[in-house]
Amino acid sequence: MWHVFRQYLAFRKFGTIAIEHMALVCCVLGAIQIRLLQEHYSFSEFEYPFLKAVVFGLVFQYCMHLRDVYDFRKTYSSAHFFGRLAQALLAATVVLSILYYIFPASSLERSVFVLSLLLGSVFLTLWHVLLRFYFDVRTPRTNLLVIGTGRLAREMVSEILRHPEMGMKVCGFVDDDPSLLNVSVVNPKVVGASADLPKVVNDYGVDQIVVELEDRRGKLPIHELLSMKMRGVGIEEATSLYEKVTGKIALENLKPSWMIFNTGFSASRSMLVHKRILSVVLSSLLLLVFSPVILLIMALIKLDSKGPIFFGQERVGQEDKIFTLWKFRSMRDKAEQESGPVWASANDNRVTRVGKILRRTRLDELPQLWNVLRGDMSLVGPRPERPCFIKELAALIPFYNLRHSVKPGVTGWAQINYRYGSSVRDAVEKLQYDLFYIKHMSWLLDFVIVFETVKTVLVRRGS
Repeated sequence: MWHVFRQYLAFRKFGTIAIEHMALVCCVLGAIQIRLLQEHYSFSEFEYPFLKAVVFGLVFQYCMHLRDVYDFRKTYSSAHFFGRLAQALLAATVVLSILYYIFPASSLERSVFVLSLLLGSVFLTLWHVLLRFYFDVRTPRTNLLVIGTGRLAREMVSEILRHPEMGMKVCGFVDDDPSLLNVSVVNPKVVGASADLPKVVNDYGVDQIVVELEDRRGKLPIHELLSMKMRGVGIEEATSLYEKVTGKIALENLKPSWMIFNTGFSASRSMLVHKRILSVVLSSLLLLVFSPVILLIMALIKLDSKGPIFFGQERVGQEDKIFTLWKFRSMRDKAEQESGPVWASANDNRVTRVGKILRRTRLDELPQLWNVLRGDMSLVGPRPERPCFIKELAALIPFYNLRHSVKPGVTGWAQINYRYGSSVRDAVEKLQYDLFYIKHMSWLLDFVIVFETVKTVLVRRGS
């Protein structure tokens, strides 16, 4: 379980975040100390300084999380990074100001607050500049060599290049097609053929070989790979490394044997009990917290357009059981009698004025918490699809019905990692994330997904 979080959910960043949080706490405590020295007071006379400093740090870090400041991918330019950091610092200042206004007892003295903002902003800017410089110039921990130049290999390498914090360097590709020699496939080029494998490994100091061949029969350099493995070079399938790098399982070249003999794709009874308890408790709390909002939405829907407040729709659940999924109505009444079942689109003219707001904020999904309490759904899981679309998708996409081996969810791994789906291609991408979730399903992973869903809703990603 720990391996999953360390490899896939970037918990390796937690050390960096913990150090950053302690430094922010020190910025606040330092600001308090400077102010107290000016006033000739004792530090002990200040009420709950450490607790207030922790709150200050948490608010700043969560706002940076919302603006993706902890995303160290190379695809972001320096200007983009500084823009996101500035937005996060401004948002944190606003949130803290509102928090101090609502809860005066939690507030810092004005001069201490201003000084803390100054110290914290300077530290965070310098800290993140240094982090990015470190990720750009440091020597990678692992030198990779990729056997094969198929789509999966290219996508995997492209993702590695976007994530320097993973500490991987792709030395090149190996392919037996003579016309590809010295040709740049992504950014690294083809550096040799299978017969050149020992020489290539020595020349480039390869630590790990990743094998991706669309048809391995008669092409896999077995003897060379065994020789490299005996010399301490790691050997891994591209499907497995792609999973670690992207957080999804590639459908290309995926075989049932890989899923059967690989770790995961199993759920203990105790884990399912914990998962159910988490779903019921969080759903009940959310219904209680959002009850005033729910009443307001009900009134707005009734005032905005004719028709029922709630909209029920058949969906396919666990073990292909059909159930009624409930939402707040966001379209005109009986809209599908005109169009029939169709994929939702970004500018759907069937959506009402209130419905546009509900969809953008995902508040139309709130009634599904009742489905969770009924047991039709879990709080976290693959999104349930309509029976009419299931037949189409199952015929086009391999392993699609594996989604129905677990209870569907209000939110899921695909929802926090991919945009709103409205096509077969989107369904393929989401299935790859769903398979990852099914393989590593746990109540702790559910908790992380719920936490990330808050960010997805607040920044309106995928709505």
